[in-house]
Parts: sequence; C-alpha cells; structure tokens
Amino acid sequence: MSNILFLDKMQQVIKSYDSDEFIECVQTKEITTNASELMNDTLSVSLHFDETIKDASYIAVNDTKEQEFSLYRILTAKDEDNLLSFEAINFAVDELDNFIIKDIRPKNRSFSYVINQLLSDSGCDWVLGICEPIKTVSSTFYYTSIREALKALQELGAEFTFSIEITGNKITKKIINCYNQIGKITNKRFEYGEEVLKIVHQQDRTNIVTALIGRGKGEEVGDGYGRRLEFSDVEWRKSNGKPLDKPKGQNWIEYPEMTKEYGIPSNGKMLPRKTVVVFDDVEDASELLQKTYDQLAYYCRPLVQFSTEILGSDSIGNTVSIHRGDRNYHYQTRVFKVVTDYVNGRVQASLGDNLSGNSLNRQLSQVQNNISNLDNNKMTFYDSTEIGKYQDDIMRGAGANGGSIYMVNGIEAGVSQSRETYEQVFMDGPKIQDSQYFMIQNNAGISFKQCKKGQWTTIQDVHNGKNTTAWTLDGTFNASFIAAGILAGVLIQGVVVKSIGSNSFFQSVLSNGAFSIEQYKETNNVDYTKPDWQKDVHGGKVGEFIGTYDGNTRRANGSALINYPGYIFSINQDNGSGTSTPIFQVPSSSTFDKPKFKLFGDGTLQGDINIKGNFYVNGVKIDTNGGGSSGGGGGGWNGQYPPEVTSDRDKRYWQIWAMAIGAGFSKQAAAALLGNAQGESDANPTADEGGGRPGFGYGVWQWTDSSGASSGRVYMINLMTRAGVTDNPDTITAQFKLLMWHAPNGQWIAKSSYPYSWTQFMTLTDINTAAQAFVSNFERPLNSHPERSTWAQEWYNKFVNLEIPSGSGGYIAPISSPITVTSEMGWRTSPITGAQEFHNAVDLVNGNPTTPILASNDGQVVQAGSNYYDWYGNYTVIKHADGLYTGYAHQSRIDVSVGQNVKKGQQIGLMGATGPVTGPHLHFQFMDQYWPSSSAHFKNPRDYIKF
Repeated sequence: MSNILFLDKMQQVIKSYDSDEFIECVQTKEITTNASELMNDTLSVSLHFDETIKDASYIAVNDTKEQEFSLYRILTAKDEDNLLSFEAINFAVDELDNFIIKDIRPKNRSFSYVINQLLSDSGCDWVLGICEPIKTVSSTFYYTSIREALKALQELGAEFTFSIEITGNKITKKIINCYNQIGKITNKRFEYGEEVLKIVHQQDRTNIVTALIGRGKGEEVGDGYGRRLEFSDVEWRKSNGKPLDKPKGQNWIEYPEMTKEYGIPSNGKMLPRKTVVVFDDVEDASELLQKTYDQLAYYCRPLVQFSTEILGSDSIGNTVSIHRGDRNYHYQTRVFKVVTDYVNGRVQASLGDNLSGNSLNRQLSQVQNNISNLDNNKMTFYDSTEIGKYQDDIMRGAGANGGSIYMVNGIEAGVSQSRETYEQVFMDGPKIQDSQYFMIQNNAGISFKQCKKGQWTTIQDVHNGKNTTAWTLDGTFNASFIAAGILAGVLIQGVVVKSIGSNSFFQSVLSNGAFSIEQYKETNNVDYTKPDWQKDVHGGKVGEFIGTYDGNTRRANGSALINYPGYIFSINQDNGSGTSTPIFQVPSSSTFDKPKFKLFGDGTLQGDINIKGNFYVNGVKIDTNGGGSSGGGGGGWNGQYPPEVTSDRDKRYWQIWAMAIGAGFSKQAAAALLGNAQGESDANPTADEGGGRPGFGYGVWQWTDSSGASSGRVYMINLMTRAGVTDNPDTITAQFKLLMWHAPNGQWIAKSSYPYSWTQFMTLTDINTAAQAFVSNFERPLNSHPERSTWAQEWYNKFVNLEIPSGSGGYIAPISSPITVTSEMGWRTSPITGAQEFHNAVDLVNGNPTTPILASNDGQVVQAGSNYYDWYGNYTVIKHADGLYTGYAHQSRIDVSVGQNVKKGQQIGLMGATGPVTGPHLHFQFMDQYWPSSSAHFKNPRDYIKF
C-alpha cells in the first residue's frame, strides 16, 4: 500500500489517500533509449469524485521505503460518470526547463561541483542529493536550462532521478540524485516458466559499427576552428591491460571479433564498418581514445531486448540475469522499464538493452560498461547450467543444530530431465548421510521421512524413501500428527462414541470450533453407512462443555456450557446430583444493540474498571454525587498559545477554548462558552446574586464575593471538594473541571425553548443556538442575554482558524503506570562504557519487563527494526503531524511496520533489553529530526508528558 497525496498549484498538500482507495493507479518509469533524454516517468490515476481534489495541480507518490515522494504535474483531468481521472508526468523535468543558466564553463571539474554550480547559477530551489560519478567535466553551459544541462551530463555517462520531501502539508526539499547507473547489479535470476510469464526476444542490428575514428576539439584559427585532435600517436596493448590493441599511426580503434561477425564482406574477408564520432570538449589524445572506445563498445554489437511480464521485479535500472534454456537465451541485462499497478499490486517490467524499433539516431547509453566482447555479457548454456547448480548448492540454510535445506530439481529427484525446482528437502544434519529426519515439500504437500543415520546417501534415496503425508496441497491435514499441544483457531470435525447404557449412548463431537455431547437412542434398525444416520437415533443434545466427562456419574468435570431454557449461553456448575447452578448467563432477550448478561456468586475483579453508563448497587445509583469522583474535566490545555494570542484577556479565553476543544466540544459550542464567559466575568467579576449566593454562571468565569464564610466562593470550593477537583480553585483548570462535573450532574436542565441535553449542547454547530442554549439551560437568568450570541460569534471568528499548539496535551506516556524514570535526559556517566555521554532520552520502567509499548500520539511509522543504530536494538520511530518524532528503543518485539499509520495509545511493541543495556527498559525520545544531526535536536520528554 502506497501513500498518495494531491497538491494545489502552490504545491501544498490538499488531501492524502492510500493506494487501495483508487480505482486505477498506474506508475510507469522508463530509462530512455536516447542518453540525451531524461527518464520517462508518468502516472495515471482514477478514483471516485471528490470535490476537494478536482482542481488539484500535482500528485505525490511515496513509492519507496524512505520518506521521499515522486511528484507529478497533472496534465489532464477528467470528470466523468462520478469519476475523477488524472494523467500526470514527473514535474521535475518540466520545472527544471524553466530555470536558466547564464554562463558556466567548468574545466576538469567533478560532477558534484558542476551540478551544484549549475543549480546556484540558475537560482532554482533544487539541491543535489546522491552524486556517484567521479569523472570530470569540461564543457560550456551558456544560456541553457537546467534540464538541458542535465541531459548533456547524462551523455557523459550519468543517470538522474528526482524526488521531494514533504513535511506537514508543504514540500520542504527537492532533490536531484546523480548515479553512474540507476540501480545496482543484483543476484536476481528471472527464469522462463517461473517468475517470467513470457519472453519477447528482439535484436536490433541498425547502425552496427565495428571501428570508430575519434576526433576531439579543433584548433582555433581566426573566428573558427581548424584541424581536430586525433589519437593516432596513442598506443594500446591488451598485454598492458588495455581492452583492445591499437597500434601507433592508426586513427581508429576496432573490435576484430565484431568485424569478423558483422563487418563488410570484400574479396573473401571482412572489412571493418567505420564511422566518425566527435567530442568537441576533449583536448587530450588519451582521453579521446578512451571515450571513442566507450562508444564502440556500445555500437559494435546488436542490442538485445527482452520484453517480459514478471511476478515481482527488481527496481528500475537494476542489472539482473534472464534465462530461457530451450532457446539458449542467457543474458545479463537491465530492468529498463517498470509499470506498477498500485491497486492490484501487479508489476510489469521490460528487461534488456532498452532499444526502440526506430533507433537510427540513438546516442551513447551506458547500459553496460566496459564490454570487451560479446561473451562477457552473453553466457553460454553451459555457464548458465553451472550457475544453476551453484545456486542450487548454496541455497541451503544451516539450522541451530547443523540442519540444512536442499532445493531438488527434476534431474536430481529422478523424475524428469528439467532443472526446474521439483521439491524442497529439510534435514536435521548438514548432509544427507548425516541426517535421519527429513521433511519434504512438493506439489503433493508436506510429508515426513525417517531412516537410520547413514542409510540414505543421495537425494534420490530421500526421494524414494517411505513417507507419510502430513498436509496435502488441498489443505487436508493428517490428524495422526497431532501428538500434544494447543490447537487454536482450527476447524476439527470427528466423532468419538462412548456407550453408557442399554437404551442410549453419547457421542462427543468437535465440530466447527464447538465441543458438544449429544445423546442418542440405541437401536438395531439403523444403517450407519448413511451420512444422515443420526436422524434415526437422535435423542437430544445434553450440552457443550470444556473439561472431562465421567460416564458413570454423567457429569462434566469442568465448566458445563448448558443450553438452559430462556438463555442463549450459560456456564453452569453441576453438584453431582443432576442439579446445576448458573455462574454466567446471556439471556435470550439480549440483542445486538442492547446486550445483556448475568453473573452469579461472589467474585473478584483485579484491575481498573471503566464503566460507560450508570452504575447501581442494590437499586441505588452510584455516581459522582454518591461515590466521589475525580471530577474530571475532559480535555486539557498544554500551556501554549498561538503567536496571534498575546493579550492577557485573550490568553484567558484561549485557555477556555483549548480546554473545551480538548473535551470534545464543537468549535461553535466552545465559542458559546466564551460568549457567556464575557457576559459574566467581563461584566462584573465579583457579581453576587444576593446573600452571598453565586450566579448560575459560576465556574470558568466568575468568582463571587470572597469576604465571608457564606460567600459564593466557599460554596464553589465545597462543590469542587464534592467533585474531587484537587487543582487550585483560583485556576481556570479547576473551574473548568467543576463545570464539566456540575453541568451533567444537576446544573443543566434542558428547557422546552432549548431542549438540548448537555452532551447535545457540546456538539451544536449553530453559534446562536449554542450560546442561548447555555444561557437558558445552565444559567437560567431572569432576563435574556441576546448579546452573548454576538460575543460568541466574535470569539469564534477570532479563534476558529488558529491551530492549537502541540504539547503535553497531545502526547501520552508510552507505558502504563506506575512509571519510574530510571535515567533522565542530559549528561551522565554511561552505565555501559563508564564514559561521560549525552543521554538523549528518558529511561522508563513500570515493574513489567515485557510491558506493552504504546504510541505516544497519532502518527506514521518511519523506522521499525534493528537497522537504525546498533545501540538502540529493536527501535521504532513515529513521525507526528506537528513535525516531531518519538523514538522507542530496546524493544523485545516490534508490532508495527514502516509506513503504517498508528493511533495514540496503540500497542507498537513490547519492552525489552535488545542492544547494549543493563536491563529491560524503554529508552523514550522526542526529536525534531528523523536523523538528529546534533544533541540540540533531541527534546526532553518531560516537556510534553508528566511522568
């Protein structure tokens, strides 16, 4: 599954999709035939109509494991039959055509130096990433585009790719990577009839040359150029390590073998096919000869293309081998085109020298380097089969006790003359003669064989040995292989019959995951060969149980699952006399939308209980009025303000706003609170409604007279005590918690004019309705307050587009309580090396060495494994929407993978002691970079979470 983003004309992200949400999503990448052209890279997508993206300008595709994207500019967009379809092309080639280089003339400069100078001179915002070529460049770039400059560099023996990095909703980096050759040489082997579904073989003999005359820069004569540089005086000898012989005095270089094969016939011999190649910037004869040879190596032989459809693929540009023994095709070649369908996961690839049917004007493309002759890249059939044998021999994996794995072909098994894999043999020793236990996998399934050690010495002995099939290819499992252990999630069917009397008998049945005992009448008039013989003898189902059954006492020793009348499910305990007492029951009145159950007897629940609903004991409702509560306040404020919030008054109202949003209020309902707050605290902060009584608008915004024991302040503090609010009563935090406790526990009385409950009020989306509902149902004043709707609208307009800063309100502890911080962040003496070190995290424990590790906030996994840094062991990194990263090191198990989106509180692994540690713990980090370049990029987790 890939991540696909749509961007607007300013290259800002509009919306994100997963590839499985598309009807079509096909990416085509092709290394061009002509080296003077950059890679062809296109994208075609279609999905159900979405108003948000119909005017999008760009599409970004995350098609690698790294956090980099390929960006495409949309060329055409079509809205038809409720579908949106887009055709797009890699935007880099298009964008780089619009940045002009004024005048750059490098002389024997490195590729990296030249590219950086070109980018700087053009004023574009692209940067150079990877740069492999170590060749030097001498050329002139005068009033030309970056695109044309890169094409010129590509003709000198380089290949380019383009990518971007996205942080938040913006492109933060545009990257050009320069390679000697895209991809790498792999050991991937494409075999016809296995991975390769078809092979279309094509040769192109257009413009084969077997000798080249090379000419370099000309001498300046007045306003023009005179005679050009040649390499007649340079000598090459194979005996000195050169690829060809070229004597002094000869102004061309020739492949004699190619002339013999493809030359011009004349008087019984073959003459070389010659042509001239010019290098305007080359001023050294030896360099000219080398460059001429490089072109000759490409043009001296026919190019070979294999167009294939394969099951899986190496990356674009990789060098692989392709084999079809019946046609004697055995080549080492490149993946030059990859078509990826992200919706169904299908990949089509083209392998070969990347020729086109019309390549008369093709330029030098360094598909393969330093070809000394054709046989260097074309294997003989013998070479190929020997490689096959070698691969067969090395495809073994030694087990912990010296076992091995053998890939057996048809010839070795004695069943055919084919070298295609026939079966796979696992053995308990390093060789057949040292083994006595064997497991075989082939098209019959999985079977097991056994012999005396040394009895079998060849693979045919193993193949012909007596075997017992454990699991056939159609999924049938041989139950005789079940000796002991636990079966989980397995379909088991069968019958065990036990007679218990002269008139009836029981059968115990394991069927479809249920274990039941059924009672049958005994009769002699039954044909037991009939599949439905039970119909003639069935008496009734006694029940289902987990445990053992005693045929003498007719009782289950264990928990009996009885189909009790009136109940869907029942766990009963038998007293031995046929009477059972229920322990747990689900009544038949239980439905999907209103599930019910009953528990009987004394019991103990160990751990926290979270009851979402009412709780009654002997008919008495237990709630915050009766049982004491922590009060609560849903949500919270992280102590941070947006840059736009500066005045003390606005900060006070922002705190209420942030708490309300965090508690689940709609923005309109949060604004209603602010409008009413303004009507109370701003109007008269010490208002008293008489006799020291507070106004109904107490809470977040109003303290009443604090001069006497009967004041409203004392009344409110008493309420806070009742609600379990322990915060300083003079803080907005304490007062907001009081509001959240008191509103749904008695203060809120829905009136007919605004018949909304407290929870309904929290989700209202009309500001006027929300503001007046609060006045009517919570404050219930003598006079109406229409002005509070106006104030609420003003606060809404002020805050609605401001982002609530991330902080402690957004992140949670990554392990459960009770948490102990065993090592703080900062400088310390290393417990491993004894040296002073900067500890870039906090170390956490909670008494459970394998406690679950939780995601501290929503985000995407960018690292999951042990390949990041040896000292971290098993390590996970999550990128969050605010640009921060959290890291979780030393895990014993990782439960997520790179690219996966996770939710706050989701388990991502288990605590452990992988990597250099003194004991199990969680090394927990906050960072503002994925690969922090210095200790300054680590943040103290205590700034975000209270431990």
